[in-house]
Amino acid sequence: MRLLIRGEPGPAGGRYVRCEGVLLTETPDVVPPVILGVRGPKSQAAAGEVADGLLLAEPAAPAYISSSLQHMNGAPHTSSPEVVTYDAAAVDDDEDTALARVRDGLTAIGEPAWAAHIDPLPFATQLREHRAACADARQFAQTMPTDWVRRLSIVGTPAQAREAIKARHAAGATSVVLTPVGPGPLASLDSLARVLDPRP
Repeated sequence: MRLLIRGEPGPAGGRYVRCEGVLLTETPDVVPPVILGVRGPKSQAAAGEVADGLLLAEPAAPAYISSSLQHMNGAPHTSSPEVVTYDAAAVDDDEDTALARVRDGLTAIGEPAWAAHIDPLPFATQLREHRAACADARQFAQTMPTDWVRRLSIVGTPAQAREAIKARHAAGATSVVLTPVGPGPLASLDSLARVLDPRP
C-alpha cells in the first residue's frame, strides 16, 4: 500500500494480494497513514509490523485502547501510531436520558466476537456472566449496570462526554469518532456537536 500511494510499482504478488507492476498515476501530495481495523491481540501485533496505526471499533474504552497499543508494540516504523476509535454516543442535558438512549448501541458487546474489547476491562467476567443470565442482547443492554454503560460509551451531559473523550485521548487515541444512537441518528448529531469545545 505504501509503495502504491507513493507512486512506486507494486511489489511481487503474494498469497492474498496481487499487484505486481501496478502503478498509480494519481498520488497524494501527502501520503496518508495506513491504519488497520483489527480487534484482537494477534492482528494488532501484525498491524504493528506493517501499519501506521489502528482503527478500533466500538466499544473502545480506554483500557482497550491501551492494551491494543501494547499489542501493536509501538509500530516499529512510526513513533506515534494513529489510533482512531469508535464509540456509541448519546449526549443530553439530563444524564439519565442519555444513558437510556445509548444502551441500544451496546446490545452486541456481550457476544463472543467482542471479547477482545471486553477482556481488558476490570469487569469483563461479570459482564460475561450478566450476558449469560439474560434472555437476549436487548435485555443484556437494558439491565447492564450504569457504571459499565458510562465506561463503554461516550454518554451523559456535554461535560461528561468531553471527559470520556479526554480519557480515550489519554489512553492513546488520536481521533475519537462518536456513533449516534437513538431514534433518528441524524437528529442526534446536533446533540453530539455540543461536545465540541466552543470556538471563538
